[in-house]
Parts: sequence; structure tokens; C-alpha cells
Amino acid sequence: MKKNKAEMRSYIFYHLDGIALIPTVLALGKKKILNELIEKEISLSNLSKKFNASEGYLNVALRLLCCQGWLSQNFKNDDILFSKNRSIDLLKIYHTYKIIEPFFSEEFNYEKIFQKNKESHSEQGTRLFNLIDKYLKNRQKILTPDNQKLNLEKHIEGILLGPILVFLSRKKIPGIENLKNLKIKETWRKLLTNFFSILKMVNIDNQTITPFGEFLFKRSSAYGVTVSYLPTFRKLEELIFKNPNILWEKKEGSAEIHVDRKMNVWGSGGAHKLYFQKVDEIIIDLFNLPIEQQPKGFIDIGCGDGSLIEHIFDLIYYKTKRGKFLKDYPLIIIGSDFNYKALEVTKENIRNADIWANTAFGDIGNPKELAKKIKTEYNVNLEDLLNVRSFLDHNRVYKKPKNKNKSISNSTCSFSFRGKRIKNDVLSQNLYEHFSDWKPFLNKYGLLIVELHSIDPKKTYHNLGKNSMTAYDATHGYSDQYIIEYENFLIEAKRAGLEPEIKHEHLFPSKETPIVSVNRLICK
Repeated sequence: MKKNKAEMRSYIFYHLDGIALIPTVLALGKKKILNELIEKEISLSNLSKKFNASEGYLNVALRLLCCQGWLSQNFKNDDILFSKNRSIDLLKIYHTYKIIEPFFSEEFNYEKIFQKNKESHSEQGTRLFNLIDKYLKNRQKILTPDNQKLNLEKHIEGILLGPILVFLSRKKIPGIENLKNLKIKETWRKLLTNFFSILKMVNIDNQTITPFGEFLFKRSSAYGVTVSYLPTFRKLEELIFKNPNILWEKKEGSAEIHVDRKMNVWGSGGAHKLYFQKVDEIIIDLFNLPIEQQPKGFIDIGCGDGSLIEHIFDLIYYKTKRGKFLKDYPLIIIGSDFNYKALEVTKENIRNADIWANTAFGDIGNPKELAKKIKTEYNVNLEDLLNVRSFLDHNRVYKKPKNKNKSISNSTCSFSFRGKRIKNDVLSQNLYEHFSDWKPFLNKYGLLIVELHSIDPKKTYHNLGKNSMTAYDATHGYSDQYIIEYENFLIEAKRAGLEPEIKHEHLFPSKETPIVSVNRLICK
């Protein structure tokens, strides 16, 4: 029977769930925490003390199980109580997942493993080969009605398939249309042909791709962000139970060790296109206003490689009134980032694109210093520019709030800083103070912001196969990033004197499950 697009898309979401869930369950199971949850409700604080776990990351781990409907969470005073769904056998899930446990014991260099006529890393390649082969031979045992109901086989297949799809797609390995021509080692070509055929991605008889396989291959980038966090997932046991600083212990100036950043950027690129169509609408509206009402320019905070700067410039140049008057009303453009290497790349890229723009080191958590810097260096007032940022505010470095939150947050999220749990009312106050720090610089033109959010675990559970929320909660929770429900995001923005411009408020995938928002926040 042919699958429709919704069914095919659901496989991607279940695969992403698995990449985040399996290492989490394996870490909890190995430490016997799952045994504690079998018969009784138990508090986060007691679990953390009993197992000497970092309360922040243990909270993230347990909330992921809530996202699957396996556990439920109940906030009580300053603690969280977790209880098991009676129909769920957590230990059976753990033992089912153990077939894939060796995957997380080492990193795999797929390029060297698959590269034709290359024998280096042969031991590593053999271990991965044997792991996939073992799963295929034992797959029928895993396909029990209970396991299928919980999508456990899809979770395991996500771990095996996701990195392979990402590798083949990023490297543009030829032969996808017909695996007979796939340019990799012959032993691997045969194994992948068998693997893909079992997953109904290729026809076993002639090895040509099926519509389902074509669907997955075309959407390989959808796996990129979650797969890019495999370095974090491989360290979960140590992160939760031994050293909560393990992901941050790197030499100054060295590459990030918790994420493959290039893969992350590649993976996020395709997914962001839809959101940036709405960003374009805001830009066009603003720069089509009478000249005297327009911003003097824009600042892209967290500019990365400068690609958004180039895009916005082209948009203004070709599609707005301002583009026709740039000689008389030149556009002030500034790219700001917390990473000096990113600023160097931005400088080179905007120079190659023949765009007149400046760069400035800036911390999203310190707008006063950024304003002072661009005033000193470029004689530009930050408030005279349209402030633009995408998927950045949740990645601010946590700062302890100056004041206590007078109200109790109703957020269901899990927040952590270096393993220490941040209580939700404290995080809400932190977000309020963050917005308050920015408000003086947003009085004229507001803030054009694209942001990622979490949702209640119950909503995630009732929409399994329709969203990536379990994976998002994992990747962001384990790496000290603060995605919060959209309604709570707005509560703190409004409390700080910022509100969404109604005609430019956009929520994805829907208002009922707002995981991404696009807004122009303006001062009340």
C-alpha cells in the first residue's frame, strides 16, 4: 500500500524521536533509575540525590519520556513528581533499545567507512556494519505489537538511518537513484541495499528507489540538526551522572564539542525557508514606508556567516522603495556575533557580495555594551536600526536574575545551566530581564525575531509523528538552551513592554502547537 505524504513525514519525526530517546533511556536504564519509576511516584529531587545525578539534566531526560506519554510530570511546590503510565513497561523498552547500545560507545567517520577502496578505519567500519547487520537479523523479534505501538523499531532505525542519509546527502554521493551504481564499498552497498529494501526505500529486485525512499532522500537535511548533536548524546551518561561540565571543557578557541556545527547549519537551512518567507514580508513592509519613517538600516545579531545580511540587502535593494534611494538614503548594515571566527567569515562573504556593511562583536545578553560599541566605532545608534535575530534568544548565556519573580510560572519545560536545574519561575524572570535590557533599543522599530519554542509534553505525546519536539527538547535541554512555550515567551515580552505586531505574528506548524514563531515585537 502506498504511503501518503503525512505518513511518510511521520517516519522522519519518529526517527528523530529515536535519536534523542534511545541514548537517554540507555543512560537511565544503566543507572537503574527506570526501576525506581516502575511502581511509585517519585520526586526529581529525591531521584537526583539517590543517584548522585545533576538535577538539571536528569529533569531534561525524564521530560523526554513524558513527551512520549511514558511518564507524567506534576509540579508541586519547587519540585517535580514523575509517575509511570501504567500500560508502559520501561524496562522492556530499555532492553529493546540495548541492541543499538554500541552505537553510542564511539563516533563513526562515515566518509572513511564508506569511501570506496579505503581500508582506513576498517575496525570502526566493521563495528558499524555488524551493528546494522545484527539489527536486520533481529528485526522480526523487535516487531512485536507492543513495540510497534510505541514505534520502537522506528526509533532504532532512526539511529541507524539518520546519519547515513545525512552523509550521503551532504557528500552528494552518486547512485542514490539506483543502488547498483552507488559509489561506495561493495560490502556496504549490499548491506545498505538490504537495509533500505527492508525499510521499503528501494525495490530489492532492481535496486531502484521507491517513492518513499525518494521522499526520505530529498528530506535528508531534516535529520541534520538532530544528528549534529550525536556528540552530546554519546556523552549523556557522563553528563547526567558524572560531570555536568563535560560538554564545556574545551580549550579556548577550539571547536565546539557538543555539536557538529557545520552539519547543524546545513540541516537547519532547508527547514528555515518557510519561516523566512514571513521575515521577508516584515522587511518589505518596513522599507516600503515613507523614507522618513524607515529605519536607517538593520543589525543582524548572531550573523553567523552573513548569509541573512546578504538576503535582507537583496530584498531591500530589489523589492522595496528604499532600494531606489540608496544613494540619498544609504543603508546602514551591521553584522554582530559572539564568535570572532563568524565575524571574519561574515566580513569575507559580504565583501564578496559587494555589500557595504560593518561588523561588531556583540553578546545578545549585553545590549548596552553592543550599543556603546557601534556608537563608538560607527557613530550609529542601535535604536535607529531594525534589530533582527533568528533562533538566537533561546541560546543566550544564562544569568541569574537580579530580582525574584513575583508570580509562579506555568511553564512545563526543563531548564538547566551546567547541570543545575533552573526553576521555571526563575527562568521566566531571566527572560523578562533579558527583554527589559533590550527594550530601550527597540522603541523606534522593534525587534524582528524568529524563535523556537517548546510545548507541553502532553501536546507532544498527542501529536507524535507530527512534530520534532522530543528531539528539540533533548538537543536544547542537554546543551543549556532555553526554549520555552510560546505563551510564556509572550507573557515575559509583554511584561517587559513588548508585544507582537498582530499582522506580522506567525506561528508554525499551527496556533495549537506553536513550535516556531515569527514576530515583530514592538514597544507598547
